[in-house]
Amino acid sequence: MPRTIAVLVGSLRKDSFTRKVARAIAELTPGLAFREVALGDLPLYNQDDEATPPAAWVKFRDELRAADGYLFATPEYN
Repeated sequence: MPRTIAVLVGSLRKDSFTRKVARAIAELTPGLAFREVALGDLPLYNQDDEATPPAAWVKFRDELRAADGYLFATPEYN
């Protein structure tokens, strides 16, 4: 069973160069299963919401906990 890698892409654009690089890395890495974790639906963090976190937070945390590793793909701006 391949290891699962959660991919966090720092650019929200559907056709971002950062997302393309992350996908290229996934294609070049056999034996690992890459799964992109969406960031666009996350509300801003508010510690007051920790007792009853929004559903988007719970889903995000569950997806990260299920992964064996992480790939952070961050855009570079000029």
